Amino acid sequence: MYSESQVIALIGGLSARRLKIWVDQELVRATIAPEGLLFGDIDVARLHLICALKDDMEVDEDLLPTILSLLDQVYDLRRDMRALMQAIETQPEAIQTSILSALAKDQPGRRD
Repeated sequence: MYSESQVIALIGGLSARRLKIWVDQELVRATIAPEGLLFGDIDVARLHLICALKDDMEVDEDLLPTILSLLDQVYDLRRDMRALMQAIETQPEAIQTSILSALAKDQPGRRD
């Protein structure tokens, strides 16, 4: 876990003011501890992303919640797909083949 000051020192372009605003807007989650706000690795990565969106890509502040929500959905879908693939891999080969065949029929023009 990283303290507020560690996160600010770690991420270029991040100020205490910006961090507070983004925590208040719930764009990033912080753990409240007696010593102050603490951030995990995923929070630090998200803050890097937010700074890149704002500073490098000049994304409007009002669009950040939408963009981050869409990215969260993509990551959730990827996690779900990974779990589904693992479940399929535990099935007998005949069932796996049947599933793959059904997928191929449902997506005739799909490019991998």
